[in-house]
Amino acid sequence: MNKNLIKSLLVLLTVLVTPMFQTNAESSTVLGDYLASKDVEIAVSANIDYYDKYVWRGFLLDGDNVMQSGVTLSSKGFEGGFWGSWDLQSEDGLASDEVDGFIGYGFGLGFLNDALEKITVSLGHTWYGFPEADLYSKEFYLGFAVDTFLSPYFTWYKDYEDEEQGGADGNYFMAGIGHSFNISEEYGVTLDLGLEYGFNDNAFIDGKGHYALSKVGVTIPLTEKISMSPVIAYSVPFGDLANGGGNDQKEQFYGGVSLAFNF
Repeated sequence: MNKNLIKSLLVLLTVLVTPMFQTNAESSTVLGDYLASKDVEIAVSANIDYYDKYVWRGFLLDGDNVMQSGVTLSSKGFEGGFWGSWDLQSEDGLASDEVDGFIGYGFGLGFLNDALEKITVSLGHTWYGFPEADLYSKEFYLGFAVDTFLSPYFTWYKDYEDEEQGGADGNYFMAGIGHSFNISEEYGVTLDLGLEYGFNDNAFIDGKGHYALSKVGVTIPLTEKISMSPVIAYSVPFGDLANGGGNDQKEQFYGGVSLAFNF
């Protein structure tokens, strides 16, 4: 399929899908009213982002400016959606245009013991597609998060696609923390800080590598359901991710701005 057509379809989906599920008196829809009658509440979130480069798990996937957008539907612990990234310049020769699909389920552990009520588990599957390069990959994930100070999390990713098709056939482990500070109670503006560490076990590299990521952002509510978040980030690779394994990834400093929609 033509990449411009794919891009147009996903952007239109991101922008237009949210009103389909609104059930308030001012903007009800047939689909929204039907779901409400069945006691099914669907939360819809979407994003449209711009970054000066595309860095993913320590890899520089695109050194050009990129546009990224996606939409997620969630209900009763289940979620699913689509996400895409597109090169806006095509100056570095990388065929990085990407369209992904994902499904997942999350649940708390409070039903086991009250002491575990702040721990949530998430598991799911992601399909990665690179239409311009005619490559694709697939992975399962299992994650844990704790609703406490610094919001620590840990996620294991298992890529199981054949390397000749664009897969990694390896494992990836990610852990991180983050916190948001109110800097304007009146307008709901927050300063958002995050740190992340990733360990790569033969996923797109020959060997074992690591990376550390630090992020600083500001979330600015524009309306009750729309917010804007400028962000800057710094990614540092280590081990075989930086030296050897046919990769030689470098430190990357990048930034951008995100528009988030929640309904």
